[in-house]
Amino acid sequence: MFRCLMLLAAILSGLILSRTVSGEGPANFMMATNVDGQQLEGQPLRWDKSQMLMLGRDGELYDFAPRQAENSRKLGKGFRGYSIGEMRQKVREQFDRSFDVSTTNHFVVVHPRGEWSAWSNRLESLYRSFVHYMTVRGFNIKPPAVPLVAVVFRNQSEYYRYAEANGSKMQPGTLGHYDPQTNRIFLFDANSAGSGGDWSDNAETIIHEATHQTAYNVGVHRRFAEQPRWLVEGLAMMFEARGVWDARSSYTRTDRINQYRLADFRYNLQNRGGGMIKQLVTSDQFFKTSAVKAYAEAWTLSFFLSETRPREYSSYLARVAARKPFSKYSARARLADFKKVFGSDLEMLDAQLVRFVEELP
Repeated sequence: MFRCLMLLAAILSGLILSRTVSGEGPANFMMATNVDGQQLEGQPLRWDKSQMLMLGRDGELYDFAPRQAENSRKLGKGFRGYSIGEMRQKVREQFDRSFDVSTTNHFVVVHPRGEWSAWSNRLESLYRSFVHYMTVRGFNIKPPAVPLVAVVFRNQSEYYRYAEANGSKMQPGTLGHYDPQTNRIFLFDANSAGSGGDWSDNAETIIHEATHQTAYNVGVHRRFAEQPRWLVEGLAMMFEARGVWDARSSYTRTDRINQYRLADFRYNLQNRGGGMIKQLVTSDQFFKTSAVKAYAEAWTLSFFLSETRPREYSSYLARVAARKPFSKYSARARLADFKKVFGSDLEMLDAQLVRFVEELP
């Protein structure tokens, strides 16, 4: 045990020296270690004497104390995620034989045996739509470093039981979620009839959560750096509209409107007050005090910018995603980044947004 700790200390010492010289970024190599009987391989992202955060080859963020690690050793340079085949084997070992695993170019999908395999193609199609949407707006998409994992349950009760058993008690009415620590999405087939049924009952939630997962894995958002909530949620809500997630069959601006969020925004428009853009941009607090209004504002601002200033919108996303991992994002820095891209006259921008909404069908 002492020898293992000494070896890990030597690895960490090398990492710290490397980081001090470079002044930025995670370690430039991977390591393997055994923590509480679990063999881990990944890239150290942040570390000190009491804590290490490691990005596993499966995409999960592992958090452990260096003293817990045994048989630590350095692996190759850079980060290399599991292949689709390797990830398929890993998740196959995590679920019983009542589940099967289907794969696509980017997804490894765990699902009940039978016709539920259609979910892998649905998620791959959503991925392609997201990449196309961002690319035509000037965003430089990066290939995911790891396969994207989704777990589909037979029904809502099975989904709830699994989430609770893994420490995530779901609120009543939850239809699916993206877990940023494991980098997986969890959902259930609302129709409970596999691919032959209509998945639209919880399609918006699934699309929303799949958008989060894709955005965090292709560089649109940065998973380990604080991102403004309005920006993250606004983008996901845009994709709830069929004209966004299924652009090949829907071409008009009307098809791209999230009618529920537009209705919420219009309902509160007369009592909206001033300074809303600044409030939304500088803090996430609005989501805690008035969630419905905050979500409506986030969708409206995101849709307005994406439709009227697509290049600037992509530039702003890239600017926010370029922040250092695990860094705090102050209100002052948030506002400065927003003004750098969209200008300092937020009152004029807000007036343009309201006029834009008034002209929507």
